[in-house]
Amino acid sequence: MNPPTRETAPSLLNRLRTTVKLLSLNFAMFVDRLLNRHPLVLDLEEITFVPYLLPIVKSLYSRDTSVSFYIATNRLYFDAPELEDFKVPRRKRFHYSLSKRLPATKLFLSPHIHGQGHPNAIRVNTFHNQPIKWNTFPAKDFVNYDVHFLVSPLSRKMIEQTIERHDLQNHPHTLLEIGFPKSDSLLSGRVKRGEQLDKLRLNPDLPTVLYAPSYDEGLSLRTMGEEVIETMLSLKINLLVKLHPVSYTPPDHPFFDMYTGGINWRERLAHFEDHERFFHIISQGEIDPFLSVSDVLVTDVSSVALEYILLDKPIVYIDCPEFFERVLREKYGGFGCDHGAHMKDDPTVNGGRHVGVVAHDTNELKQSILNSLARPEELSARRQEFAQELVFNPGNASEVAAKAVEKLLTDRPA
Repeated sequence: MNPPTRETAPSLLNRLRTTVKLLSLNFAMFVDRLLNRHPLVLDLEEITFVPYLLPIVKSLYSRDTSVSFYIATNRLYFDAPELEDFKVPRRKRFHYSLSKRLPATKLFLSPHIHGQGHPNAIRVNTFHNQPIKWNTFPAKDFVNYDVHFLVSPLSRKMIEQTIERHDLQNHPHTLLEIGFPKSDSLLSGRVKRGEQLDKLRLNPDLPTVLYAPSYDEGLSLRTMGEEVIETMLSLKINLLVKLHPVSYTPPDHPFFDMYTGGINWRERLAHFEDHERFFHIISQGEIDPFLSVSDVLVTDVSSVALEYILLDKPIVYIDCPEFFERVLREKYGGFGCDHGAHMKDDPTVNGGRHVGVVAHDTNELKQSILNSLARPEELSARRQEFAQELVFNPGNASEVAAKAVEKLLTDRPA
């Protein structure tokens, strides 16, 4: 029999700090309730989720609702400048693991399916992307939400497949057709192409191509990213490179290896910086301005393509057979999703590649870009047809979401 272990001073101190923080937060929420304010937790576990919640929060502020906001995030981001626009003081920011221990929470708003709010709260999932890579949600996560803010008919299809596959018909849930608040500025025309050309100092006499790959193992960034960039720089174009935000995850982050493959992509791509037509967009901010300014998108399996399809502009997909044949099965198959090469044709998984051009190597990539620039209208009818499945309330989703939050808060008694 092993002798009892004695807790170390640091672990005791951490437990004490957690207890004090929980007492402080629960007391603050209790006071909010007494003053007829609604404690609302924003799940910003990753700083990359900011663009998906901030438009909703801004709309709620403009409506002068009696919401008291709290932010659940990673300790790395407690003082991140990206959080300042939420106007939530430091004392109301806390580690995301505490969300499920705050019974006074009125509403928990999360842009990802893995968030965990307290069961007493109205738990709302607002998608941070269109359906991609999974054609169903994991059942164990789906049941942690009461309400789903749907982006599009395609996202409704994914939810319905989840319910059917996991036999969740009797699980109480509400599906609301909201749209995609992050894209409101882009879809309403508030993001101006000409202004972005000037802001980025791009050569207006050259076409602009955006390379925006996803981050997973088996996708183009890790397998051939530098070769892809070199190929595109051989063309007479402005080249914008915007990696998935998690590709810039710092080495001290607990998921650094998973998100980056153990590679510091800022450093890896630094040798391209001296090229006059190479523009590396490292910021964590929105991709919308770069979608508006580009003439062709190059990607692999990323939901950014589904946003781009709404602009009816050409997309070239880099074929990544290893992802569909191995990684999709190993990484996402455990969630009860289908997997395998046939998923290339599933619109809830493939990022829209069935309405774009697929390049199997860099020679095809080069020619596909040139063809797309010369004949941008070629697949327009196919894109426009699929676009009907990709958004509710285009350009007005933030306001629709804010109204839905307000109704959820007022319909449930304090």
